[in-house]
Amino acid sequence: MGTRRALISKDDLNRMALTVAQHGVVFQGRVTPSGDLTFRLTPFVTKPEGSADDLDDRLADWAAS
Repeated sequence: MGTRRALISKDDLNRMALTVAQHGVVFQGRVTPSGDLTFRLTPFVTKPEGSADDLDDRLADWAAS
């Protein structure tokens, strides 16, 4: 089995984790087909409990009609 080299350093990962924790954001990263790492930080949004946007609730409402 060959060895693989990390795309980003452990220090960079730690910095990203601190940013996520301190600023309440979501980190989404992926490797492109060309081998580049792309990432996006977006605000973390919590869904209210019992939200009307729940798929099960919407399906139950639809089935009842």
